[in-house]
Amino acid sequence: MKDFPIIDSERLLLNEQTIEDAQLIFEMFTDEAVTQFYDLHFSEKSEAIELIESDAKRFNELKTVRWAIREKQTGNFVGSCGINRFEQSMDVAVIGYEFLKAYWGQGFATEAITKVAEFSFSEQCPHYVNKIEAYVMLGNKASEVVLEKLGFKCDGTLRQHGKWKGAYHDLKVFSLLRSDWQAYSGIN
Repeated sequence: MKDFPIIDSERLLLNEQTIEDAQLIFEMFTDEAVTQFYDLHFSEKSEAIELIESDAKRFNELKTVRWAIREKQTGNFVGSCGINRFEQSMDVAVIGYEFLKAYWGQGFATEAITKVAEFSFSEQCPHYVNKIEAYVMLGNKASEVVLEKLGFKCDGTLRQHGKWKGAYHDLKVFSLLRSDWQAYSGIN
């Protein structure tokens, strides 16, 4: 895969993160409300730059596809999303997403993750994907609602599967099978 995939939806444009996004990514990952259920929390802008550069490198190595999410009309950065990693031996893509707090509750997560699922199950994806997984920290009801709305099923809870902020965290695993998506979206 040479060119970074650009995806658009009714209200959003998903494209490559750039260094110009660093300040807003830094602000997103310093907001306690955003990082409450997340394994990242930044204290310096250089961490945002490192994340952007790491995502670009991992994309070139076909290990990840992480998009900036922008409002189509304004071009404003609203968050980021994508495939955090591929587990090729099992044809799995593990996804994640995060938004600036000012853009919560507007349906952007559902709209963006719909496009990530479409991409993951398409021929554009750098690896064949039979299952998409998302890990959700206990208590993150908003994320659970988004995933369930798109047909993801909760496979169970992995006890103390995450470790960040000096503590272990139980994570619910949600998954969407290719066959689920075909039935959900009407694709044959």
